[in-house]
Amino acid sequence: MKVFNTLKWLGLSALCITMTACNVQDNSVSVVKDGVACSNNQAAGMHLVKKGVIKNVGGGVVMSDKSLKAGEAGKSDTDDSWLVRVDMGQQPSGGYGLKLLSDKLAIEEQTATLALQWSKPEPGMAQVQMITFPCLYLKIAKGDYTRLAVVDEEGNLKHSLDLP
Repeated sequence: MKVFNTLKWLGLSALCITMTACNVQDNSVSVVKDGVACSNNQAAGMHLVKKGVIKNVGGGVVMSDKSLKAGEAGKSDTDDSWLVRVDMGQQPSGGYGLKLLSDKLAIEEQTATLALQWSKPEPGMAQVQMITFPCLYLKIAKGDYTRLAVVDEEGNLKHSLDLP
């Protein structure tokens, strides 16, 4: 009888694992690259980008990409993820930046949301006096959603993007 109960529980456990594994959607987000000189005169916003070559340039980063035109699909290393650039726009000095707060998307009603910290220098803090264009390149898992939204650490919507 004890062997039967053990087999019953093993079978039930295997069934539960199989059922939950089939319904799991990858909702991961990872930073591909961040930088302070991602582009010249890039306005704040979020863009799907083509696969490109990342180059370090004097402490910043430039990725030889182009924002996608309407109807083009964003590509990353695999077809199961998007490559997205989030730009902070022109900033008057160093000390500004973006940081990914969670490596998971929150998906609700066809919208995938990711949270970023929008950093700026503290008042009175020593700063590099140069114009910067902070950004993040993110690899975002494709899923059952049609819109991508970026919020700040307080949940305020910063940018959104309709996906192809």
